Amino acid sequence: MKSKSMEAKRKAIYIHGLGGSGNGSSAQNVKKMLEDEWSGKYEFSANTYDLLKPEESFEKISTDVKDADFVIASSLGAFYAVSVFICTKMLLLNPCLEPETAIPKILYPEQKNAFDEEKSVAAWKKIKKKWKLLDREDCGLRFGVFSDKDELFSFKDVYEKNFGTSFGTENFCMIHGSHEIAKNENQLKAAFESFKKYGDESGDVMARQSSYCFGSWENGV
Repeated sequence: MKSKSMEAKRKAIYIHGLGGSGNGSSAQNVKKMLEDEWSGKYEFSANTYDLLKPEESFEKISTDVKDADFVIASSLGAFYAVSVFICTKMLLLNPCLEPETAIPKILYPEQKNAFDEEKSVAAWKKIKKKWKLLDREDCGLRFGVFSDKDELFSFKDVYEKNFGTSFGTENFCMIHGSHEIAKNENQLKAAFESFKKYGDESGDVMARQSSYCFGSWENGV
């Protein structure tokens, strides 16, 4: 008979991108993909954030992900997630790593009306300063996925520079498709498969380097 601890589900959380929500189509697609890939292993949650309010969003997301075993995050939501220093596996879908330059260019008129650009840009830059404190060994817990036809932006080089691993294995990949990976079933599946392959190939190395928090990559995650 299994103990309660053995039966307990791991916690997975999805952080949406700009204009998304915790109950939108992207969140539902991620929930379904988790169930398809790791049936019954995860208890899924997704909240809604006002991502154009950086300080508020970062505080809420930091709180929401602290007890998670697996974080999946998109675009601007991935910027906040990757900036939280926790020992948790992260799948980052086209992370917007330079929001201070990218976001003002892509806002709709109705979004601009409520957007304090000067204040938000200053807050995003402040959050980015936290990256310098991240131990490169723990970067192995993060995996970035970038689309080759992203119509908004691509920060793969920024990701590699700031979050590349210290042990030689690339913790990022390119897939075919557009920006909103979580809205496209084929792109999302490709992202999950790349993440699982990375875990299978790199898990032993990362476990040795971050054994105090990493755990096992059994069945890919």
